[in-house]
Amino acid sequence: MNAVQLRNLDLNLLVVFDAIYRERSIAATSLRLNLSQSAISHALGRLRRALGDELFIRDASGMRPTDRAVELATPIQTSLARIEGALADEEFDPERSLRNFVLAASDFASTTVIPPLIERLASVAPKVEISVLPANRADWVRLLDEGRIDLAIAWFAVVPERFGRRRLLEEDYVFMVGQSHPLAGGAATVESVMRFRHVIVNYMGNDDGVVDGFLPERGLARRVHMERVALEAVQRLGQAARIGVRVPHFWCVPQILARTDMVSSLPRRLAFQFRDLFGLAVVEPAEAANPVTVEAIWNRSAESDRGVKWLREQLECAASAFDTAVSASKTANLRSRLQRTQANPQD
Repeated sequence: MNAVQLRNLDLNLLVVFDAIYRERSIAATSLRLNLSQSAISHALGRLRRALGDELFIRDASGMRPTDRAVELATPIQTSLARIEGALADEEFDPERSLRNFVLAASDFASTTVIPPLIERLASVAPKVEISVLPANRADWVRLLDEGRIDLAIAWFAVVPERFGRRRLLEEDYVFMVGQSHPLAGGAATVESVMRFRHVIVNYMGNDDGVVDGFLPERGLARRVHMERVALEAVQRLGQAARIGVRVPHFWCVPQILARTDMVSSLPRRLAFQFRDLFGLAVVEPAEAANPVTVEAIWNRSAESDRGVKWLREQLECAASAFDTAVSASKTANLRSRLQRTQANPQD
C-alpha cells in the first residue's frame, strides 16, 4: 500500500471521492459537483494512483466501492465535514446538509435513543446521514479522541476533561423472565432472583480489565457489564450469582429467557419492548433500583463544530420525548402492581 503524504494530495480529490461514494455514479457525481464527467474520471484516476487502489469498480449497479474505499469513507466524510464547519461563517443548515455523522452506541442506545433521533431528522434534516458504530469496538474511545466519531452514547463512571458530556436520560433496571417462570407476576427480591441462573450482558465478551462493570480506557470508564444484581451478589448475600450464559448484546437475551428458567436484569426501556415483542414477563424489583445516567460525550476539540452542536441538540430533544413516554409507561406499570397487591394482600 502506498504511503500518502497529505501535503502531496489535492484535498479536492477527497471531495470527489466522497461524492462518488455517496452517488455510486460518475454521471450523478458530475451533477452533484457541477463538474464534467471527464473531470470526475480524471480526478478518480489521480486518486487511484495516489492511494494505490482501484477504489471504485464499475459493475451493473454502478460504481461499487472496494474494501479500501469502504474503509476510507467514514474518516474522509468526517474530516471534510469538520473542515467545512470550521471554515463556514454561517450556521449549520440541516435542511441542505449532506453530512454523515458518526455515533458510537450500544444496542440499548441503538434501540431506544437512535430511532426517535432518526424520526426527528427525517423531517428537519432529510439529507443528513447517521452511521452508528457498535459500542463493543475496542477502539471507539481512540476514534473519539481522533475526531472520527462525533458522539458516543453510554453509561460512564469517569469522563476526562477532554470530553464534553450531556445527560440524555435516566435508566433503571427490572428483571425479565419467561411468561411461565415462577417469578412472573410478582416482585422479585435479590434472594429470590439468586435461586436462578443469570443471563449476563457484557459488551466486550469477557471480563478482562472490567471493574464493577466498568472498563477503563484512555482515562474514560464506561459500563460494559450490564448485570448489576449479579455483580452485587457477593457483597449483599455472601455468594456469587450462578451465571448461565454471557452474551455481547441485549437482543440475545429474549430468546434465551423464552427457552429456559434463567433470569436477567435489563434496562427498563428494553425490557418493556421485549415483553411486547417476545411475550416475556417483566418483574419489578422489590427494592427500588438506583438509576444510572445515559450520557452523550464528544471531543471538546469539536466544540466549534456547528453541525455536532446541532446534532447534540437534536439528540437531547429525541431522548427527552422518549423519556416522557417511558415515564408514563412506568407510572402505569407501578399503578397496576399496586392494584394487584391491594387485591391480593397475601402476595
